[in-house]
Amino acid sequence: MNRTQEEAAPRKDYLSAQEAVALLGIRMQTLYAYVSKGWIRSVKQADTRKRLYLHEDILRVKARSTARSGHGVVAASAMNWGEPIIPTSITEIRPDGPYYRGHSAVRLARAHASYEAVSELLWTGVWDDTPRSWETGMTPAQRAMLLDSLAPPKSNSGLLEIMAIVTLRLGMSRGSVEDRVRGGHMHEAARQLIKTLAGCFGLVSRKRRFHPIPDEASMAEGLLTALDIPATPANLEAMEAFLVLFADHELSPSTFAARVAASGGSSLHSCVASAICSSAGIHLGRMYDRIEDFLGSADTSAGLLQRAREHHSRGSSIPGFGHPLYPKGDERAAMLIELARKRPRQKAALERIYPFIESVEREFGLHPRHELGAIVLAIAMGVPRQSVGTLFTLARMAGWVAHVQEQRLSGMLLRPRAKFVGSASEP
Repeated sequence: MNRTQEEAAPRKDYLSAQEAVALLGIRMQTLYAYVSKGWIRSVKQADTRKRLYLHEDILRVKARSTARSGHGVVAASAMNWGEPIIPTSITEIRPDGPYYRGHSAVRLARAHASYEAVSELLWTGVWDDTPRSWETGMTPAQRAMLLDSLAPPKSNSGLLEIMAIVTLRLGMSRGSVEDRVRGGHMHEAARQLIKTLAGCFGLVSRKRRFHPIPDEASMAEGLLTALDIPATPANLEAMEAFLVLFADHELSPSTFAARVAASGGSSLHSCVASAICSSAGIHLGRMYDRIEDFLGSADTSAGLLQRAREHHSRGSSIPGFGHPLYPKGDERAAMLIELARKRPRQKAALERIYPFIESVEREFGLHPRHELGAIVLAIAMGVPRQSVGTLFTLARMAGWVAHVQEQRLSGMLLRPRAKFVGSASEP
């Protein structure tokens, strides 16, 4: 198959063993060796002993083997779940989840740590669980001038773009770019920004209008009120855990976008807006919508399982399953599903989703991703549809602020090199 044919062929998430060895140009025994070393992940096929192999892992191995030498070997795969390329002291990814400055995110959530305390930990490296609330520092007149002109999005997923606009407007209200970058008030600006954006969730609530979060309210309390969800103990626990578990996750695409903007000297608000826009794409923030749509595509757990088998038979991944960094399961997803299941009153949709998750784990050996865990808990809480990805984005802002700060301190311009693969022209 030539390059044009290969690019025109529909992309499959999984390949058969025969397709894998043909693409890599290796023997079957070598493929099995790559799997045993953890270089290529595989999943079971239903009703057969054969396995399927993750396409992106195969392409990564191929890129490494064809790279010439030296740094090229690392560079060939570093930008796609590959080798670490940026040193950081913020978050470390371990088999049991992310660790914020040495503190397990899952343990912090189980200990009922507040999002505010975890954010300050990411920003300062100091753990202080003293109850605190963030002040926006905005007068009612300033808030009205900034936000009252915003209309609810046509679909809830459009809230991300609205939040990007609000972020830039709020930044412009704080003076010039030079003043904001050199003013030394990053944490104050971050608190104001995150809490103001939390009020934007009122636009996707039943009231469809911006809901300012009072200074004395916590982020979890304010978000529930903005979303028009009762602030019961179960909902407060769930919202706090959601925010804490997703506060950072190392070098995700949106975080990398924030760091690239920071390396060029952008203000905090421009960096966050860049990250928000990166999160608004169909492969990131919209992934939550696709998983929600999949879960609503059948009325029974058996129907969902049949849909999953159809995806699998086409070589496509099952929406919401299989995180590349957590082959043995994502503890964040497990905790979110656990929080949903322990609620005394279950939503009807969850009665078919729980058995479906168990069936996929048993039949294919695949574990829920964090997006699936987030959606399950959101359904249990009554979070509006098509807004879970935006809620995740808000939680991640704590990490973006920490990464912007770290990137500035490094003094390094992020400017990766490109490997030219086009046709050579005449000199």
